[in-house]
Amino acid sequence: MISRASGAPVVAFRRVSFGYGERPVIDAVSFEIKAGQVVALMGGSGVGKTTLLRLISGLVGPQQGIVEVFGNPLNIRNQSQLYIARRRMGLLFQFGALFTDLSCYENVAFPIREHTDLSESMIHDLVMLKLECVGLRGAASLKPSEISGGMARRVALARAIALDPELILYDEPFAGLDPISLGVTANLIRGLNTALGATSIVVTHDVAETFAIADRIVVFAPSPNGARLVAQGTPDELRVSQDPFVRQFLDGRMDGPVRFHYPAEPIGQALGIGGPG
Repeated sequence: MISRASGAPVVAFRRVSFGYGERPVIDAVSFEIKAGQVVALMGGSGVGKTTLLRLISGLVGPQQGIVEVFGNPLNIRNQSQLYIARRRMGLLFQFGALFTDLSCYENVAFPIREHTDLSESMIHDLVMLKLECVGLRGAASLKPSEISGGMARRVALARAIALDPELILYDEPFAGLDPISLGVTANLIRGLNTALGATSIVVTHDVAETFAIADRIVVFAPSPNGARLVAQGTPDELRVSQDPFVRQFLDGRMDGPVRFHYPAEPIGQALGIGGPG
């Protein structure tokens, strides 16, 4: 485990670029995430935030640059190294991604059964403790279809922390939640990070809740060559940032570096209006 005192980053991007086919997504991005922090990766929809999580978890590999996780370059072709690294991570998928045919209990028990040889009695105690952490021990026997969307997200969070991971990845944990569920989830992310001594990376564009729980925020903006890092710092530092994209993003302005219209020919030309006559 990388300790806070060591100062070594848990995750580091070293001029990482990545794209899908002919479409560039990430453009020469560099940043570090220290142990014990809650770090938010923020930016507009489609800017590549989830792709950053895919790079950290080894679902895809960089086309240029290096992704370091737990102090070592992540090589997705080295299956044994990748397995060991993933064993130290927990991932909360967008909208939870629970197994719909399994109970809440069995969803949380699943990774424990897959990765350990613990007895059923020990698994029972661990699952109940994790469900207690998210306030849903009483829903252990229910299936995802029998609880609310906010509760299902909390069960998914219990599953993500089932193996006490050192690094927890959250993909849009606040999407689709009502204000109460959103506040509960935000407080759980902060509290579990402290209780587990973990490091958390949160992909989100929910400004208010994220600024309330994050230690650092990394902001990405679109560019022709893929997402680029435009700002990073504490919430207080970003609140006073005068970067045009940061201001547009935080203030929700329509006018700014990010245009409302996707690039296209003039509307008159598309409709055949105003041509040579």
